[in-house]
Amino acid sequence: MQVFEELQDGQFGYLISQARNALFAALDQEMAPLDLTASQFVVVIGAMRQRARTVTEFGRLAGIEPGPMSRLLDRMEAKGIIRKVRDQADGRQVNVELTEKGIALYPQINAGLRKVYGQLMHGFSEQEAEAFKHTLEKILLNARQ
Repeated sequence: MQVFEELQDGQFGYLISQARNALFAALDQEMAPLDLTASQFVVVIGAMRQRARTVTEFGRLAGIEPGPMSRLLDRMEAKGIIRKVRDQADGRQVNVELTEKGIALYPQINAGLRKVYGQLMHGFSEQEAEAFKHTLEKILLNARQ
């Protein structure tokens, strides 16, 4: 199995890293007219899809440590995209909410995502795209074990 030998020689990590870098570079370019970075758009998507609500949860979602995530959220708050509010039940906890401006960005972000994903998946058949998605899901499942 030559493929597994190549994976063991470090090609696997390198390819995943390069694919992630290419994805984020394309997203940064696509989100620039919206004055968003790829990391910032993750916050808007995460909030709209209810995948995160605290600084820590957004950090996990974006793969960013709490300190840098807090600074990223400060920049987004200064742009009027999000607001930080104290949790009613636990005053120590800070929740992140989208403003009207942040909510209005969501359709534009989704259009940009579809465009970037379409570019990156160009030449894939529907079956290949589905197999790729399944493979990524399997990798993530294995990583959690």
